[in-house]
Amino acid sequence: MNFKQWLIDLFKDERGSTSVKPVIAFVGSLFLCVTMTLNSFSHADFAPSDTLVNAVLMITALGMGADSLDKFSHKKGSSDTPDNV
Repeated sequence: MNFKQWLIDLFKDERGSTSVKPVIAFVGSLFLCVTMTLNSFSHADFAPSDTLVNAVLMITALGMGADSLDKFSHKKGSSDTPDNV
């Protein structure tokens, strides 16, 4: 497995299709890191709104949390239930 395939597999769910939750969490994390880095080199006049930063932080945290819950939740299918009940 090469790095490109590993990176693509990060954004897939248990069925093998691309999930939007880890993509949103990754983009939000990237946005927060770039914003905070640029903010550290700029004047206070150009600082982003605290409300905007907190909103992106919440969306990112919810995206990562929802993706983590999906990975650990087990959905019972019809093959898990016995036929003679």
